[in-house]
Amino acid sequence: MEKYKILKILSNNVVLVEKSKQNYILVGKGIGFSRKKGDIFKDTKNIENTFISLEGINHSEYDNLISTVDPKIIELTQDIINIISKEINENLNPNFHLALIDHINFTIKRLKEGIDIVNPFLSETKLLYPKEYYLAQKSVEILIDNLNIDIPEAEIGFIAFHIYGATNNKTKNEAFKNSKIINKIISYVQIKMNINLDKDSFNYVRFVNHLRGVLGRIKTHKSIENIFLNQLKKDIPYEFKIAYDVAKLIETDSKLKVSEDEIGFMALHLYKLKLS
Repeated sequence: MEKYKILKILSNNVVLVEKSKQNYILVGKGIGFSRKKGDIFKDTKNIENTFISLEGINHSEYDNLISTVDPKIIELTQDIINIISKEINENLNPNFHLALIDHINFTIKRLKEGIDIVNPFLSETKLLYPKEYYLAQKSVEILIDNLNIDIPEAEIGFIAFHIYGATNNKTKNEAFKNSKIINKIISYVQIKMNINLDKDSFNYVRFVNHLRGVLGRIKTHKSIENIFLNQLKKDIPYEFKIAYDVAKLIETDSKLKVSEDEIGFMALHLYKLKLS
């Protein structure tokens, strides 16, 4: 049977413990009730999860986590993690728990101080990562219901980045960079084509999803053949020129080459956007 030595009672439901010279935060109904520092915690049936291994964080980070994070946020983050784990059939990054606690704690602190949360990449994130966005929405609903605080939609996008980064071989920075470059592309296209894109339109959604595909293919060095390439150059030269400029934006951001075949497909999407 696993034995935990209690280092600190954070709340009735959250306890800081040590096992085999490694510290953990445990979450479970009433596990801290009537207990004190130094107790040996043997009964693990009420523990929901060995929630966080604190291995690898320095002493100051450790002290900051314990002293500044509301135990209620730790509990709610556990609820959120449980929901995400059930929905995503992949192993979650072990650092996700700690990162999400820290992010949520910082967000709540800013909101209570009256600081606005702004996310200029929200619509792109919603389209690029619909499953992560959906789970982020559910996460924010849990926080709103339990913390009695208004949380803006902008925060959903930021939590979606974290959820995307929780799966193996991914990072939240990758999701952020993808949303940022697509936001830059959309702004450029609207200026160059002198159009105001309807972000709820079918052609807009299809264009953003196509851009996501382009980013994915160039990163995995995959290519698709465009048998209409020469015809597109002749029929829609203006859109092809803008698509070429878009490719250069992507190349500058990613340091990867965008093929002319991809440029042709982007030109076709731009032509459809102009007509919509």
